[in-house]
Amino acid sequence: MKTVLIGIVGLVCTCVAAWELGRALVVQVTLPHADAIVVMAGAPVYFGRVAHGGRLFLDGRAPTIVLTNDGVRGSWSSTLQRNPLYYERAILRLKEAGVPSTAIEVLPDRVSGTFEEATRISQFVRNHDVKSLIVVTSDFHSRRALWAVRRALRGTAVEVGVEPAPSPRSWWWSPVGWRAVSSEYAKFAYYFFRYAA
Repeated sequence: MKTVLIGIVGLVCTCVAAWELGRALVVQVTLPHADAIVVMAGAPVYFGRVAHGGRLFLDGRAPTIVLTNDGVRGSWSSTLQRNPLYYERAILRLKEAGVPSTAIEVLPDRVSGTFEEATRISQFVRNHDVKSLIVVTSDFHSRRALWAVRRALRGTAVEVGVEPAPSPRSWWWSPVGWRAVSSEYAKFAYYFFRYAA
């Protein structure tokens, strides 16, 4: 009986810890309106981010959607007759949702990580006189993405918001969620020590 009780207490503590660790990664900074919406790349979860960015655009939150290119190709597209890059599929989905092509901008060059994306975003902001932007990403990635973009924009007066794309309430309890949470903490620690200076 004692072993069962210890097991139950351990399970409850694990659930609470997992929920708290997952929740601590999620941050939302709402800007009612901005000069641009930036959708962060990330092939496996990209289309959820794109859909959320499109909804924000259609709600009138910003006049432009900015995409980055992580160089990853998706599955076969009968429309394009090839395996397009994820950002190319994103453009198609945004257009289907009602976003005009003139409102979609793709940043030049391939990016290989969040901080490199943040650097490209910083260049875009400075070149286009952007004063505010909304970063759209996955919930577990929101805190690190916000930190990286703000870090890349330090010394400017650019206002940065972040809007996490909706995900299932119990995302942190799935095997994929566990991996995402543990991986995100490791990446955040690396980013902090690598780019904090």
